[in-house]
Amino acid sequence: MKKMSNPVARRMRSWMLPAAFASSFFLGSVHAEPGPTLENSPTRLSSNENAFGYTPRAKEAMIEALDGGGYYNRNNVTELIELCAAKEGVPKDYILTTAGSGPLLMMTALAYAEPGANVVTTEMGYTQLVRKFEARGGDVKYAALGEDMGYDFKALGAAIDENTKIVYICNPNNPTGVSADPVELKKFVLSVPQDILVFVDEAYLELTSGNFALATCAPLTKVRKNLIITRTFSKGYGMAGLRIGYGVAQPEVLKKIGVFHMGSPSYLSAIAACEAIKDETHLAYNIKSYQDIRKSVCSAFDDMGVTYAQPDGAFVYFHTGIDQQLLRNAMERQGILISGSRVSGAPVEKYAGWARVSIGTQSQMDRFLGVLGGLMAEL
Repeated sequence: MKKMSNPVARRMRSWMLPAAFASSFFLGSVHAEPGPTLENSPTRLSSNENAFGYTPRAKEAMIEALDGGGYYNRNNVTELIELCAAKEGVPKDYILTTAGSGPLLMMTALAYAEPGANVVTTEMGYTQLVRKFEARGGDVKYAALGEDMGYDFKALGAAIDENTKIVYICNPNNPTGVSADPVELKKFVLSVPQDILVFVDEAYLELTSGNFALATCAPLTKVRKNLIITRTFSKGYGMAGLRIGYGVAQPEVLKKIGVFHMGSPSYLSAIAACEAIKDETHLAYNIKSYQDIRKSVCSAFDDMGVTYAQPDGAFVYFHTGIDQQLLRNAMERQGILISGSRVSGAPVEKYAGWARVSIGTQSQMDRFLGVLGGLMAEL
């Protein structure tokens, strides 16, 4: 007698098989090689992206949580806030999470800029906050770089006046890559008039060769009201595409800029960031990778006679004597993207022979150095 089949069981099997296949496919690719998603993408050494990848634990956790994508899962952001607060040694209400640290730069500019007000920063620095401040009707005052292409705190202090609303510092600086002396930086932060907001952008601080605990200004938020520190998971943690970061400041400051807050990061990004904070071993691996390859690039530059600013972040700022646009074009023809001189607050011609290369894998940097050597040999 022919056995009757169960239609419910058949339907269940038809649902379960694709799901099992998908689970096997995704989990089997947890350790896939990191890379940009654009087809035929060239070697991208222009955007300070992390070529070493983020912790596999984050990918596993996101895959497990995919089925919850139809719900407003805010509890994961709550866990992230708790982990960030514990990491920084501050109360939870000192933490504001955003989609990368860029929104915090923009929010701060929007909250403080007005006609007649100014933001003080260094020439040849990162411009996201200052450009938005200008667009909002405010002014920008640029202080000169130090002789080492880092911060000159005397010059920065001298630029402050009665109309200054913000002093912006990116440490290590971008594009020059130079770290500020931690003692001098903290002395300066505490010396700024109390009614002025000091914004210290620490996007690259994990990657420095110095002592992170000594270098960070986050502990000062507990003693100075008008101070905000920002961090991103894009660099050391390797999560640029996942878009997550946070600010550390007293609640009054976060409330002022929070008027322009456009919402928390996605719950998947929050899950990934939680795992990244917990996986200190992977962060240490990424930091060592950056530091080792930075050293190898500088050593090659020394052999080639290329001048460079002392790098302490995710890139090296270097001088070849080749016009930066010509150099970029020549590199791009070889399938390599680098950044130009990124001039701000200084005469363009002063840095025409400078460019910035992001740190990639050793093979990527070897390719870049090989092409650069060939170009310089033609001079």
